[in-house]
Amino acid sequence: MADSLTSLSTSVSTSSTKLRIRIFRHDVVSLLANAEMTVELASTLVDTIFRTLFIYDDRRSRKAVDDVIIKSLNEVIFMKSFAGAVVQAMEKQLKVQSHVGCYRLLNWSVLLLTKSQFSSVSKNAVSRVASAQAGLVNLVMQRSFRERRACKRIFFHLFSQSPDIYKTYIEELKNGRVAYKESPELIRLLLEFSSASSSRFEQCKSIFMDIYLKAVLNAREKPVKELSECFHPLFRHLSHEDFQNVVLPSSVKMLKRNPEIVLEAVGVLLESVNLDLSKYGIELLSVVLSQVRHADEGRRVGALAIVRCLSQKSSNPDALEAMFNAVKAIIGGSEGRLQFPYQRTGMFNAVQELSHAPDGKFLNSLVLAVCSFLLSCYKEEGNEEVKLAILSAVASWAARSADSVQLDLVSFIAAGLKEKEVLRRGHLRCLQVICKNADAVLQISSLFGPLVQLVKTGFTKAVQRLDGVYALLVVGKIASTDIKAEETLAKEKIWSFISQNEPSLVPISLASKLSNEDCMACVDLLEVLLVEHSRRVLEAFSVKLLFQLMVFLLCHPSWDVRKMSYAATRKIINAIPLLSELLLLEFTNFLSVVGERLSLLGTSDSDNSLDAQVAFLPSVEVLVKALAVISCATLAASPSVSTQVILCSHHPCMVGTAKRDVVWKRLLKCLRRLGIDVIGIVSADVENLCKGLLGPMGLASLNPLEQEAAIYSLSTLMSITPRDMYLAFEKQLKNLPDRYAHDMLSESDIRVLFLNTLNCSVLDLPNIVSVTFL
Repeated sequence: MADSLTSLSTSVSTSSTKLRIRIFRHDVVSLLANAEMTVELASTLVDTIFRTLFIYDDRRSRKAVDDVIIKSLNEVIFMKSFAGAVVQAMEKQLKVQSHVGCYRLLNWSVLLLTKSQFSSVSKNAVSRVASAQAGLVNLVMQRSFRERRACKRIFFHLFSQSPDIYKTYIEELKNGRVAYKESPELIRLLLEFSSASSSRFEQCKSIFMDIYLKAVLNAREKPVKELSECFHPLFRHLSHEDFQNVVLPSSVKMLKRNPEIVLEAVGVLLESVNLDLSKYGIELLSVVLSQVRHADEGRRVGALAIVRCLSQKSSNPDALEAMFNAVKAIIGGSEGRLQFPYQRTGMFNAVQELSHAPDGKFLNSLVLAVCSFLLSCYKEEGNEEVKLAILSAVASWAARSADSVQLDLVSFIAAGLKEKEVLRRGHLRCLQVICKNADAVLQISSLFGPLVQLVKTGFTKAVQRLDGVYALLVVGKIASTDIKAEETLAKEKIWSFISQNEPSLVPISLASKLSNEDCMACVDLLEVLLVEHSRRVLEAFSVKLLFQLMVFLLCHPSWDVRKMSYAATRKIINAIPLLSELLLLEFTNFLSVVGERLSLLGTSDSDNSLDAQVAFLPSVEVLVKALAVISCATLAASPSVSTQVILCSHHPCMVGTAKRDVVWKRLLKCLRRLGIDVIGIVSADVENLCKGLLGPMGLASLNPLEQEAAIYSLSTLMSITPRDMYLAFEKQLKNLPDRYAHDMLSESDIRVLFLNTLNCSVLDLPNIVSVTFL
């Protein structure tokens, strides 16, 4: 029997799903039914099963293999052989740190624990399996959402079906047989499962708190961030008693003794807890402020994150004022003179972080006090870098309350606009942040004249272009609320002046060199101009160039810039629906350029420096998200662009190495959530779809690879009948000015189109093609 199975195992590598299923559903099952399980047969069967590990990638084939495993686990001989192979394979995967096959091995290990008596055979054996699982879970949880979700499901199923095994895992971690420092994702899974039941969570909460203290707060070396973050479910369920009596003392002790080890971890803890931190603020702040002004930048960043959390989660106005006074005292010299600029910068950054306090009536008086203090500090400060930090703090606090924009603050900014380049730009950035509070815009309207002059200078001299961008942004916001200011802009012909000097407003060559903060200002500027001053802007500027900038920002490497661009895009299209098609057209052009650059990078060793429109190559994920945002906005405003959306969603550089319809399916889900039925739109207007395919931006504009993807895309629209599609194509072809213009489509294109898209039979094709090629 073992020989028969050996000969059969040579066929399992076939690519045929039907043959794979037949082997494991019929051939192997029949062979096992007629044979007694021996050591040799078990070994051969395990070898046959493991041949499928890396090559079976479809659900039906894997299910057939799993069913054989489940049935065979009843045999102790097979169970022991299979267990040894699984553990060895998992440990080998951990050594090479390869994710390939990890989920499959985890699934098999769970089958071993749930479908056999393995867990009762030996505790040491279970411990070894759990340790190997912990390592593989770390790898799987770095993969796609679907893999992470599937991994979570199989473990939750294991824990719910086998409470004893769940308790065993807890004990293994508690006793250190499974190294908790190397098992963050397993800890997270156990905590998430435990927190789903209040009674279950209360039983094991003390165990997890003890593990957290040992692994993180009392660690001898800095724990990896993943280890701190895996305790999120625990943090969310901490009570004030838990925090005050257990967590806080250890946190404070380690922040005093070894702050470099726990700064990041305490930041993660405070960010996650669902507690009002008012009564703990001063105690934590007193030990953190020394790190805020530390020479090491990493320590300063970690400490500032803690200050921000304390501010955000302190609802008591007295606590917030006490924290500000503590910072103010140190700046004033209560703990010695802050000799170095980085020390003073750190302390003013701490003042800025305190501005994230919750809203409340008390905030207005505190804002006035803080701004007054900061302005006095600015006048006494001689270092440029520290002055910029003060300006950032002023901006953050002043934006919280329009009442803070008093005459002294306006005069201060007016004087700052006359400073040299660096400080002048610092004041402009400060002004831009303040204007995020719509109620504060009219308060700074007296600065309109000097700002207009900065606009003129900025768009005349290239070296001051960024100043011009910030000044124009504030000018645009003032003009949107002040009719006289709007009239002044028209009278002085500011819009035509800017467009003549810089028709693209901000050239991509410049935008690609800007900081993330400056790029976000560009997003804000586009939104203000196109939403608040659309008529003037559309008369003066090239929308094509403006949207090239918009697409660049939608695909920017920084998530913060992209996130802001997504929101701005929706507002712009809602305000001017007619622009939706133009935006989608620019994104389509952008995809073509990206595709060309990718092709050159893959085939040429010559200089492949990126062109002006594509300053950097975005990832497939970034492109997909940009398309989703653009599509949702444009289809809601202009359903006629559905054809172009379909073509974009199947573009080769959009799809990458995934299946050709994966982006389209994902896009459909996004559209359905917003109530947009793109299938219905296309089905109701097939002629428009055909017109789009035959038009200048349709198939003729694409290269052969893109054409193939575009034709394939229509296979997703099976609600369109072959007859309807054929009649629509025929009508559009007959209406072409040049009856032979459709020869841009080869006979092969037409055959593929109707075979793949319309699901016609081969017998129907000659008639369709002959009519089409009249």
